[in-house]
Amino acid sequence: MIKKTITFTFLLFISLVLKAQNDIMLQTFYWDVPVDSENKKGLWWNNLTQKAADFRTLGITGLWIPAPSKGNWGIYDMGYGVYDHYDLGNYYQKGSVETRFGSRAELEKMLRTMQDTTGGKSYIDVYADIILNHMYASDENSEPNPAVKQYVFDEAFRHGAQRVPYPTNEIKWVIPNARPGEYLLKIKGYHLDFEASSRKPGYEIQIDYEGTGFHDAFIWAQTSTAPLNFPSSGSTARSFILHEQDFDTYRVAVPAYTDIIIRLSAWQMVEDNWSWADQTNGYYPFEILYQGHDIASQMLEAHTNTHYFYPERTSDNEPNYEWNYTHFQPADDEGWLGDWGEDGELIPHTKAFGNDLNTFDPLVRQRLKDWGSWLVEEINFDGFRLDFVWGYQPSFAAGWINNLPLKNQQQRFIVSEYWGPAHRIHHWATTIETEGAQSSVFDFPLKFTLTEMCNGDESFDMRRLNHAGLIRNTEGYHLPASSVVTFVENHDTGKEHDKWITKDWQLAHAYILTHEGRPCLFYPHLYGVTLEDMDDRSIKQEIPARVAEDIRQLAFIRNTYLGGRLEVLSQTGNPRPVENLPHAYVARRQGNGIKDGAIIVLNNSTREKELWVDANPDGFTLWEGAELVNALDSGQTTSVDADGRVRVTAPARGYTIWVLESDYVAVD
Repeated sequence: MIKKTITFTFLLFISLVLKAQNDIMLQTFYWDVPVDSENKKGLWWNNLTQKAADFRTLGITGLWIPAPSKGNWGIYDMGYGVYDHYDLGNYYQKGSVETRFGSRAELEKMLRTMQDTTGGKSYIDVYADIILNHMYASDENSEPNPAVKQYVFDEAFRHGAQRVPYPTNEIKWVIPNARPGEYLLKIKGYHLDFEASSRKPGYEIQIDYEGTGFHDAFIWAQTSTAPLNFPSSGSTARSFILHEQDFDTYRVAVPAYTDIIIRLSAWQMVEDNWSWADQTNGYYPFEILYQGHDIASQMLEAHTNTHYFYPERTSDNEPNYEWNYTHFQPADDEGWLGDWGEDGELIPHTKAFGNDLNTFDPLVRQRLKDWGSWLVEEINFDGFRLDFVWGYQPSFAAGWINNLPLKNQQQRFIVSEYWGPAHRIHHWATTIETEGAQSSVFDFPLKFTLTEMCNGDESFDMRRLNHAGLIRNTEGYHLPASSVVTFVENHDTGKEHDKWITKDWQLAHAYILTHEGRPCLFYPHLYGVTLEDMDDRSIKQEIPARVAEDIRQLAFIRNTYLGGRLEVLSQTGNPRPVENLPHAYVARRQGNGIKDGAIIVLNNSTREKELWVDANPDGFTLWEGAELVNALDSGQTTSVDADGRVRVTAPARGYTIWVLESDYVAVD
């Protein structure tokens, strides 16, 4: 069991390995970035190339870019529907050559531009978003899948327990080259909730037995074991399964040799509304009678979209392999699928998205490792952001990371997206470390605390910031600052309105850009992109111009003054007046070897607040008698008393940053 405390050795090693990465990142995309879909042209790589000078001016040292591989939805795909790992916008597949973001040539030009150091330009690392959990495909990738057929006919009972069904709507049942005559198809359900009073489990069945394809016409089928004549080839019947022994029977008259194709999907009746249901409500044709014999076990095939095949490669460095059902879970009689777990727990057997890669398979692991090496050696990525890491086992992730070619004799920068509570994220990071690899993690607990602060009012207790997030965690889940990436918003939270920060962004940005950890900025905040809810485009969030102004000022302050450890002054040293502590948060951050750091003040009240604090925590240089100025307004000054105490203030719902007068540099 991983201990809740991290040893000094672990802290020191992480710090030494990742210290150089403790600077400003930018997530350079958001959900549904612009694309010229009519002309099948991606625009984004060129857009980023044009902003290289601005990134350098801002002090950005690392760019997190979208997943670069061709997705199943071609020019529309945001990169998370990975179809062909090696197609970076240079093969005609899925309706276009380019990806949503542009061509491979444009991607490589963008990389060269960011990494160019001629003329004294600063080097900007580029980190690709990497999806190792799943792949997507469409109906043209359909193939017989005996493993899934057996799994369904076992009704997901594996290893002494009922597992989660394979999604009903992702299986196409086929009787190939069926002989003419009458067929009786019996449909049953499993893994259904028959006790729920608010909903009634149902399904839709489509049957094509004349090569007509499917159409929208439907009938309501009476739930009964008596055969019901299926209305016509390609049409739909709707029905219910009301208890475990219940099943429906459909009579189909096949006029000539043909493939019988059966599609099922889970639906439900909720208050007289027929609606789409969770597809882990399982339905399948458990028995098919032809001339008095059950042919389901011998002739019926379960087809899944798990056969991947690609155009002939133009480079010897790109493999020509295919993928098939054996590479995805469940792949054999031992395979199974789990649920989403509880409280963000690890779910390496769960078909959360698309076709779940079987990362326990040595061949799958090796292929993904080879792809990672190719992205470094052929494309020249500096590091990676790993998507949805709670969908696969840490040992696989560590092996993938350790296989990457080194950069300057060190492991490349990796940051893992583990969306969960502190103890889950901590377990991931420390387990990866025990496997000999290093990965930073995103600070989701801090993000949601900052959202509460910004969206709330002065009833939010600012003392919560003392131990918010992973770096300052005091419950046994602390991680070193050098292995934590802090953020205010990202592409996922940015597409779901219930997670947005909707006001007072300045408080959150003032926190992440002055505190320990590596801050990751969000493109829409920097460039004023209006956020839209993915499910309801009428719900929007304008980003005021002031947000970008704050970010630019704060980035300048971070790069100019800050770099060491941080102590919260409003937590120790007898701060006064105590009635202001719920509203005024004060911390001192050490400097960068050139400047001597700063005191940061955040105020969530609707009125200006002051606090007297001890400016000299243990281990910091002494500021007795020093004159301090507000880095944002040199006209505001304060003096540190001879006993080390200082009065600092911040405006309503705002912040100030106090630096030594001798260190002061006007914000540029």
